Amino acid sequence: MIFSTLNNDIKLEILVSTMNKTSLSFLESMFPYHKLENLNILIINQTDIGNKLVSSYNNIRIINSYIKGLSKSRNLAIENAIGDVCLIADDDVEYSSNFENIIVSAFEKLQEASIIRFRIDTFSGEVYKTYPKTSKRLFKKKEIENTSSIEIAFKRKDIIENKITFNTFFGLGSSFPSGEEYLFLKDTLRKGLQIYFQNTVIVKHKLESSTSNSNIASNDFIKTQAALYYHNYKELSYLYLFKFIIFLLRKQLISINDFIRKYNVGISAIKAYKKLRNAK
Repeated sequence: MIFSTLNNDIKLEILVSTMNKTSLSFLESMFPYHKLENLNILIINQTDIGNKLVSSYNNIRIINSYIKGLSKSRNLAIENAIGDVCLIADDDVEYSSNFENIIVSAFEKLQEASIIRFRIDTFSGEVYKTYPKTSKRLFKKKEIENTSSIEIAFKRKDIIENKITFNTFFGLGSSFPSGEEYLFLKDTLRKGLQIYFQNTVIVKHKLESSTSNSNIASNDFIKTQAALYYHNYKELSYLYLFKFIIFLLRKQLISINDFIRKYNVGISAIKAYKKLRNAK
């Protein structure tokens, strides 16, 4: 396979997770400013037997997978990637006209970086989320908590050699529908690798309400939060869960009548996560 090369021969590969695709036409809306033959892409298409996606491009590789779950898709992409630098991608975004040069230039400048986090813009022009005001190295867990997968580019060798993967208990299609990016980056920091934030937009995505008040009081969010508490704090997770439910009550996101029910949602999630870990 021939890779197109950018600055200083760093090769960029785009790792796209998608489902049930039978045509490559979705790539045209993802990359409206690029010729597909100039991009190196690995597509993980989670599908059913008999509904394969195929490619006529030498530079676009496809793996049709019959397992479900976004984190499993990401891990399969990492395992089969061949680029020096890899960009995590979804199928519902639009990349800027010079995203590849932005990414490669950032890794050339920050040679010690194993992961660089970039910014997302919205189609409507609204702010997608709150970002640091300046580019900087990220040291703390708090600084990586609200990272989205499509912001992440990484050096493949560093991630592979340190056996860093997405936790398959977390993410869409798994037991806990979010939190996988945080755990991925947390493991990166734990293993002594460097993460940087580059204050530059590379991609557009529709505005979401994933951190809205209504969402953080939802059962799905509470389940994920409770499981993450146990992952991080073990038996102290019950205290952290209690404090979180108190926070929801204080902010009037739940009523006093909901308190016990919401707390029990978290307790059940901790029990479920313990069971999954013990069975692993």
